[in-house]
Amino acid sequence: MKITRKQLIRLIAEAIINEMPMIKPGGDIDPDQYEHITDMIDTGEEENIVHADFLASLVGHDNDNLSQDLKQYDQVSIMGAAGDFAHYLKDEDKQMLMNIAGKDLTYGLYGWAGPGFGNVAEGGPGIPANNFYEMAMRIASKKKDFDQDDVEEHEGMESGVSAFNKLAIAIISLSNKTIVDRYEMEDVGIGEEVGRRTGHYKFWDPAYEKLWQEKKLVIRGYVEPDPWDMH
Repeated sequence: MKITRKQLIRLIAEAIINEMPMIKPGGDIDPDQYEHITDMIDTGEEENIVHADFLASLVGHDNDNLSQDLKQYDQVSIMGAAGDFAHYLKDEDKQMLMNIAGKDLTYGLYGWAGPGFGNVAEGGPGIPANNFYEMAMRIASKKKDFDQDDVEEHEGMESGVSAFNKLAIAIISLSNKTIVDRYEMEDVGIGEEVGRRTGHYKFWDPAYEKLWQEKKLVIRGYVEPDPWDMH
């Protein structure tokens, strides 16, 4: 099977991202100074960013572009988490993923709007349900601009469910941790509790179980199993 030059470049880039993750910029700076500098960058104000870049270069960063290096690092991290579907997402989708990277999130149903992610610290949406849906449809359709025919083909079908799970797993991987209520595990497609308040869970995708073991996925209402109930 022949592939285009553009496809080849993308495959090479993704291989590099997956096999050689970047070291986070500014890692040699004293932690307290680093937090102060990144807080200045996070204000989004040009004067603060310029001052933060200059300060970073004085205390250990190897250039005066820490803000840009961090932005590139976030983009590469997202490409690594999104894997084979990042190129189906729009720029605004990727920006939303960048905004939730490293944050504490909640994952659950938002009424008729469907599943979405909340931002714990800000008390608002991280990935609103409608954006989550559209991103998943792009992944299922394998194109940025999906239409009603695509919705009818993928919504509720195996391809659509798979896309929703791929996206959810990527978002949880990017977060610091994501909390899901044990009563909503089934509704959002993560798995089910085995027994009643046993602390045992059956995950429907091994990736969810791995995230749970790594404490990236936190099940709210988790009950430590009794020693005699372990099996």
